[in-house]
Amino acid sequence: MNSAEMPEKQAQDPGIAYTKRVRGAAEVQIFLCFLGIAAYGYFGLRQWSALARSISENLFVQVALGWIPIWTTCALCSIFHSCYMSHVDRKFGLSRSSMPSRILESLKANALVFAYTGTIIVVAFASDQASSSYGWLWAGTVSTLLFLSITATLPWILSRFYPLTLLRDTSLCERLTSLAGKAGLQLGTIYEWHISGRTRQANALVTGVGAARRILLTDTLMSELSNDEVEAIVAHEFGHCALRHIWKRTLLKFLIFCGVFFVINGLVGTDLIWFADKNEGWKDAKLVPGIFFYWTIGNIYGNIIMAALARRQEKAADLYSWKLMGRTQPFITAMQKLSALNLITFDKSSQWKYMHPPTPDRIAAAQEYEKQHYGYVEEGQAAAQHSST
Repeated sequence: MNSAEMPEKQAQDPGIAYTKRVRGAAEVQIFLCFLGIAAYGYFGLRQWSALARSISENLFVQVALGWIPIWTTCALCSIFHSCYMSHVDRKFGLSRSSMPSRILESLKANALVFAYTGTIIVVAFASDQASSSYGWLWAGTVSTLLFLSITATLPWILSRFYPLTLLRDTSLCERLTSLAGKAGLQLGTIYEWHISGRTRQANALVTGVGAARRILLTDTLMSELSNDEVEAIVAHEFGHCALRHIWKRTLLKFLIFCGVFFVINGLVGTDLIWFADKNEGWKDAKLVPGIFFYWTIGNIYGNIIMAALARRQEKAADLYSWKLMGRTQPFITAMQKLSALNLITFDKSSQWKYMHPPTPDRIAAAQEYEKQHYGYVEEGQAAAQHSST
């Protein structure tokens, strides 16, 4: 393919166009949140802080009250983002939900964000009270525990948005249970995750450990993929479990949290946090907007580091799934179908923004593995490879 054909292909590829829209909307949402925080800090913080102090002299109550307008600002930006993405998803044929339904989902998600992030901010103040020298370490530890609690309760959280039922396909259930035994993993419940009424996108995940391990499969995944392909996707998820990827990500998350709070603590000590009064330090509830701002910035850069680790782990989980399955064709055809269903398409130049490597690279790696270990590419793979060139 010559260079003149590349722009035309990109313009015609709905995956590339959709991915750019998704990424651009997320970046605009972050910018609007920061703009709203800055506006609140300059125009409304003093009045709200005075109101909070009139309600209670307790610092933690003042901090909690100070979080409300920050969250409200971000929630409004999130609603605008949801409305725009509802339009985009419908334009690309992904969404089957109405605009009011999408807004309701956004409000539910923001309620969780309100509780999670608000707790972290209160923890930051409480950690300094517990130890002024190592408050950043306590804050990082508690934040990591909160992160783990969300991971552990993910099936329950998802059930607040979409119905979850026990997997009714007994044949597939037996296959996945057998696959877990082959991988040496204990398996708990397998759920069918009903999202087809709202979107055509498909996904699968494995969460928890031991008997508490849960498999969640979207109904769109099972309707569009064969049992062999679903098994290949779950084998990939088992790779994350067997290779202890979750614990490694948790350790990195802990280091990122501690690093972010260490920097914030230093900024508070040197009076560099926006909007706060000088010399009051962690006793000043007006720190809340500045702390949230730096917390968000720290997590954005932290997620770039996390994504680099995640991409390596995704490649390792791919390799594990090929070995566990003893073949690669179901994985390749599953990746092709998921790419067409989800419309997330990007190349190596922009992969640093994502948790997964580009799908064409993963497919090419699977084809190369097939050649090296079996000396041939199966007919379905060869056809796919030919069509992609």
